[in-house]
Amino acid sequence: MRLVLWGGFWGWLAFGALVVGPVPVGLPLWLRPLLDVRAPVEVLGERAFRALSPEAFALVVNFFEGMGRKYLGVTHLAKHLALLAANLLVFALAALGAWTFPRWLRDTESFWTRWLVASAFTWLVWAAGLLPAAGGGWAGSSLGPQPHAAVLLVAGSLMYGAALAVSRVHGRPEGAGGLTRRELLGRGARLVVAALAGSAAAAWLQRGFAWAQSLFTRIRGLPPEVTPNREFYTVSKNFFDPDVDARRWRLEVSGLVERPLRLSLDELKALPGYSRPHTFECISNPVGGDLIGNAVWKGVRFRDLLERARPRPQARKVVFRCADGYHTAVPLEDLMDPDSFLAYEMNGEALPKAHGFPARAVIPGLFGMKNPKWVTRIELTDRDHLGYWESQGWSEAAVVKTMSKFTTPVEGGAVAAGTVEVGGVAYAGDRGISAVEVSFDDGRTWRRAQVKPAMGKHTWVLWATLWDARPGRYVLKVRARDGVGTLQDGRPRPPLPDGATGYHTITVTVR
Repeated sequence: MRLVLWGGFWGWLAFGALVVGPVPVGLPLWLRPLLDVRAPVEVLGERAFRALSPEAFALVVNFFEGMGRKYLGVTHLAKHLALLAANLLVFALAALGAWTFPRWLRDTESFWTRWLVASAFTWLVWAAGLLPAAGGGWAGSSLGPQPHAAVLLVAGSLMYGAALAVSRVHGRPEGAGGLTRRELLGRGARLVVAALAGSAAAAWLQRGFAWAQSLFTRIRGLPPEVTPNREFYTVSKNFFDPDVDARRWRLEVSGLVERPLRLSLDELKALPGYSRPHTFECISNPVGGDLIGNAVWKGVRFRDLLERARPRPQARKVVFRCADGYHTAVPLEDLMDPDSFLAYEMNGEALPKAHGFPARAVIPGLFGMKNPKWVTRIELTDRDHLGYWESQGWSEAAVVKTMSKFTTPVEGGAVAAGTVEVGGVAYAGDRGISAVEVSFDDGRTWRRAQVKPAMGKHTWVLWATLWDARPGRYVLKVRARDGVGTLQDGRPRPPLPDGATGYHTITVTVR
């Protein structure tokens, strides 16, 4: 029996898209967290997004985010679709490459010749063509710290070349009718062997580059990923925060609900628990400020509470009332997010008084003012509600801005010439951080820093780099890109009303 598998351009399209394309895409995505660099396909996706006008970008993102939340119950759908589109582009290019692969090379008996030539050609296309055109720099110099980025690009090119070389697929002689079952099985087995070899190589690379993580333990001046309770910033409207008696405290869920709730702290804790790390930042935090911290919180999902209370169809806003008289409101859909919850623990301990004992809100993507402390009542309504800080001119949406800052060296500091340790934190709410860039010449040129994988999708990241510094006086700047590659707003603006923007800038003397 003879199976017609492919022939001509459409056959090469299928082979390139289904076999060859996923190799240079999948391996770099797998190695990405190990080497702490971006995959080449991410650069293409980010370049496509930057090509859109701001209006078109906002329209596309808002449309797919709305569709994802409403019909699929997922967030960041636009980001996933952008990555999918970039993958499809790479697959199409891979198919074209497979189709145009020289016949003399496909027909040669030497596996090593086929592999090396195909790998070299792939590397050249990415290094000198696609990546520079997309803003990734020559040979992927902007993907991340070297030599990790170079290793990632070489690994992807070698795997692409291996897929082509092992398959050794080419147009069959006229009248041959396609591949036999034996040929198909043989080539499939070779592809499996190549995939296993690639997995083994990736595991070796993982061990070989484990030293990269040591950069974050080496650099002094970086904050701990989890902020101790006693060091976590505190901001409230009060001169004296309320003392809440846990035995008498009750949480009320009222308003437009079919079944109002009134729960004691013990009853609240008896409900299914939920825990995750989350970073809070105060909306009044200036550029480079310290009103930001990260902790591991535990509590009960708002969705579980509200489903027990059965919201009425007309409910669209949720008003929080607190023991100190504070009040604010958020859209009901924000509380139905599975990552939104009412916390009663912080870093494994009962919620400290300064952080809202016995319960505070934890809601993704919003500044601290929208995550009230000392919560006593959750009221569902169909009306807008102007909260305490909102009535004084602060943002009603209070969506976290992308931020980054230095924690070492410090403003006005002096360091010795040679290798200088530089690092800090970056945060973008529920959008995540995809890259951090540092300038040592007042913003004229930028260098990518190494970013430590985040503890969770709603936390800050630590970033670090080493600077070969010569004597002189330098102006350092830092900026970040969020999870979809959007660059941090560099325009200097004060915190009021929407949160501060601008690049953290420090002056350092090298002696």
